Amino acid sequence: MPASSITAKRGALVLPLFLLIITTIYLATALQIAPQFDEGLVGPSFVPVLVSILMYIALGFVFRDVLKAPVAVDETISEESQTEKPSLGPAIKIVVATVIYIAVFKTLGYPLSTFLYIYALLFFFKLEKTGQVWRIAYSAVITAVFYILFAVIFQVRLPMLEVLSP
Repeated sequence: MPASSITAKRGALVLPLFLLIITTIYLATALQIAPQFDEGLVGPSFVPVLVSILMYIALGFVFRDVLKAPVAVDETISEESQTEKPSLGPAIKIVVATVIYIAVFKTLGYPLSTFLYIYALLFFFKLEKTGQVWRIAYSAVITAVFYILFAVIFQVRLPMLEVLSP
């Protein structure tokens, strides 16, 4: 494999590796949560562990796709420009979006804050190429699926926007 394609693949792996490290730290912290009393399957660490597992699965697909993808190298590009360091911009955007999501979760409630967060993540992961309507639809479906999972099936009380609350 030419050095330029190795460099390109390495650059494409920076964000997934960063997210893998963050997810591992998140999971390790979640596993240290001690319940006050026996809560059965759905205790205080259940949601963080579930989210971590889902993130590991998603990152597995990302790693597979990056490593299998052919790298197109433009011969006219200088060796100097091919070895530029990858940008941490997308990773920083995701961290900032997550911090904002956590900060407004209780105030805006689950439906609105989660919809906006998922919408932002889909945008950061370049799913805007599928179109605005699809991004909105994906965000709504993912928000609804997690609402059904947690509020209906696991009976976790999720915050609602105060206007929507009875």
